[in-house]
Amino acid sequence: MTDDDAAPRLAQALFIDDSAAEIRLVTELLNRARVQFDGHWVSCGEDALNFLRHAPGFEHAPAPDVIFLDLNLPRISGAKVLQTIQSDPELSRIPVVILSGSDYDDDVNAAREMGAAHYVVKPLDHTKLTETVALIDTLRLEQNGGEWLLRPAETVS
Repeated sequence: MTDDDAAPRLAQALFIDDSAAEIRLVTELLNRARVQFDGHWVSCGEDALNFLRHAPGFEHAPAPDVIFLDLNLPRISGAKVLQTIQSDPELSRIPVVILSGSDYDDDVNAAREMGAAHYVVKPLDHTKLTETVALIDTLRLEQNGGEWLLRPAETVS
């Protein structure tokens, strides 16, 4: 089998949240919507930046195609992580979906001004989350039987 014959890869999703329960919920909701992806998880802003920079301990971390970011993180806030991502030309191409408990217009607008691609208010449901993922233009939901495969746009055949 050559590389040309290989199936397109699934999208790499990085989840940044200090709550294991929230990470389980997001992945469960995507799985309930039958969306397949390769997921990676970190629990603080410092680890998120190390993951993205391939720092020691994260040398083999894949480049994410989408980031799901909680704003309330220990050590380095989600807002600071988002600002750092947006200030790096290489990282700023990655769409960031904010997952927040706040539905205040000021918070939503601030996140968008900092460069968030989307802002989803918790509590989450699988329809809202799947619809948000489908809006990200660098990703494609590709139907495969009864399942949806989340792929980077450039790999869709």
